Amino acid sequence: MLRRNFVICECEKEYAKKLVSIFREQKNLRCQFYSFQSIEQLREFTLDHKIHILLISGEFPKEIRQQMKADVCCVLTTGTEELTAEEKGVYKYQSCDRILEFVLNLLEVSNESKRKKELPSTLIGIYSPIHRIGSTNFAFALGRKFLKKGPVLYINLETYSGGEYYSTEKGGNNLGDLLYYFRMGQKSIEKYISAMTQQVNGVEYIPPICVSRELLEIKQEEWIQFFQVIQEECMYQTIILDLGDYIQGLYEILRCCNTVYTLYRDDPISKAKLAQYTHNLRMLGFEDVLEHTVQREVPIKEGV
Repeated sequence: MLRRNFVICECEKEYAKKLVSIFREQKNLRCQFYSFQSIEQLREFTLDHKIHILLISGEFPKEIRQQMKADVCCVLTTGTEELTAEEKGVYKYQSCDRILEFVLNLLEVSNESKRKKELPSTLIGIYSPIHRIGSTNFAFALGRKFLKKGPVLYINLETYSGGEYYSTEKGGNNLGDLLYYFRMGQKSIEKYISAMTQQVNGVEYIPPICVSRELLEIKQEEWIQFFQVIQEECMYQTIILDLGDYIQGLYEILRCCNTVYTLYRDDPISKAKLAQYTHNLRMLGFEDVLEHTVQREVPIKEGV
């Protein structure tokens, strides 16, 4: 594994040296560290080196900061500097461990974003904090639109999917069986999927898990690996996930999606639930989910 170039450009020389010293103590951090006190030194470095991680002082003008190219750029701020909408700032006068944790979280999000772009298919999540809003009907309607681009696979991950309503065959294999083959390390998972998928108006779907407890016991890491394998190995151009509240790793799964559709109604209670959900994402560090979220209003039915 290649070492990443971790660059700190900070006017306070002793402060920068302290950061580098503590960061180097991290055994699992495969980085080559560099420290500069001026933009001129940093620019000269970029002529021959790629910067993977850049910590740059907020004392430098924002016009100059924006000229610096790095996979991940984070501004060391005292809390008084003006940051642009694109910049991520971290308070410099806190523990070095907290600063490093913040930067590595940004790097993880960046890497995940790149991975999503490299995969051959698109992963779409449908989730709403408002229940009984028609997410399944919306998912199949959306799937029919994406059929123009290629094959579409729908996967229901709600605790109570209502799969008996749209399933054309009863008693066959379902998502639980497919996950069993996946856990067993079976190669060519595509053949197992093709053997059990059914169709609704051209959109293929895997019959959902019927026992809610079985669904809730599946770990976050397993879901994410499972979706990635389908994206890499199967013919589907679009994969649509119909997500419920209680699935493990819900926010992490939403983060892995290229696009998230969030349905809502124009009434006070629904708006309050949507606002609480948005607040939770921000408070728990999943603000990036909102960056690839599309909100869709669903008309209020009479008598509801």
